[in-house]
Amino acid sequence: MADWNAVNSRTGLAGYTCPECPKYTEPIRRMVSKAGTVRFRVVMDSTPRGAGKRTQVTRTLDTLASARAFVAETREEVARTGTLRRESVEALCTHWLATHRRARQVTREGYEYALQPVIRRIGTRIAREVTVSEIRELVGWLEHHGGKPSKAHPEGTPLGPRSVRLALTALAMAFDTLDTAENPVRHRTVQLPPMPTKVGQDLQHWNAADLLRFRDHADTDELAGAWRLTLAGLTRADVMGLRWSDVDLEAGTATVRQGRVVVHTGESRDHVGTPKTLQRRRMVPVEAAHPGTVALLRALKARQAEHRLRAGAAWHDSGFVVVNELGQPLRPEVYSDRFKRLCKAARVPVIRLHSVRHSLAFWLHSLGVTPADAAALLGHTVQVHLSTYLPESGASGIARATDALGRAMRTKVAAGS
Repeated sequence: MADWNAVNSRTGLAGYTCPECPKYTEPIRRMVSKAGTVRFRVVMDSTPRGAGKRTQVTRTLDTLASARAFVAETREEVARTGTLRRESVEALCTHWLATHRRARQVTREGYEYALQPVIRRIGTRIAREVTVSEIRELVGWLEHHGGKPSKAHPEGTPLGPRSVRLALTALAMAFDTLDTAENPVRHRTVQLPPMPTKVGQDLQHWNAADLLRFRDHADTDELAGAWRLTLAGLTRADVMGLRWSDVDLEAGTATVRQGRVVVHTGESRDHVGTPKTLQRRRMVPVEAAHPGTVALLRALKARQAEHRLRAGAAWHDSGFVVVNELGQPLRPEVYSDRFKRLCKAARVPVIRLHSVRHSLAFWLHSLGVTPADAAALLGHTVQVHLSTYLPESGASGIARATDALGRAMRTKVAAGS
């Protein structure tokens, strides 16, 4: 990069100011790369004069305006507090997580887990001095080495696009609290990995015959009552968080009031909390959806009573519908693993547990159920449901609307003539 101020001094043009150049009195230098890219480097004191040991802060920004704003912000903070916030990236993220009160606890813990590889890579860097190029390099490193080391990847396993994007999202919000002229994580040149998105019929799902074949086999499993809840449209979090007090065996309904999910904060554990959206709080007539469900739930409850007698004092009275032989809530990932084994035993395609909901959505649409009613059962907003399962429905809707409008106009014209 060329330093224009230095060039002007060597060529005797020190009195000349190029367009969009900083003044000589400013701690800013205009830098031009060989490719012609112009950026502005700030190098300035971050401690008041006479305050003892001198420290400096450096920052490279895209525009002269943002560089000047950074200088002004730095000077104002030094004048107000006597120093400049020089915490590390790790300290900045820790403070942001502790004060991010608007997020649900499980969300904060998810951010904490997502930030671990970031801290592993740049945690010791002074947050204010992190550059855009470092963030771009960080994205590439996360994609290739952000996960836990393994024999095949001793430096770290690759992270998927979703994990990389979540880590950068959390980091960007942490950097927002610095109130600097430019957040390097949000810079236009920082490109996040694209998310592989599938909508409509491209989503993994069963046909109706596969769903019923799975149900027939799952009815012979010890958790048959729980599998009926899954097949009625409840998410894994819904089923894992369901308590017997939420089940009305007389009415044949299950009411979703909370969810239980896996969180990762150094060690894997589960968290019980309110559903993440209002739509997830719903009452599902499970017996109406799958006749015979109440009988299977009664059998599940009776089996738990037998386990309780055998366990004696070791029984854990959690109140959850899905528990192990000691009454402890079954781990969500154990439920998913059991689902895969049942798929193989039932000789149906092995799909993700969440894809059962996709299967139900497509079946409901084929039966003529309105998107609004299907969304209500699955705990979606209508907008999310349409964009996920019927992404091209807008075209047919527009056609119907314009046809209706055309007919009405023709009728009006005819009546007027």
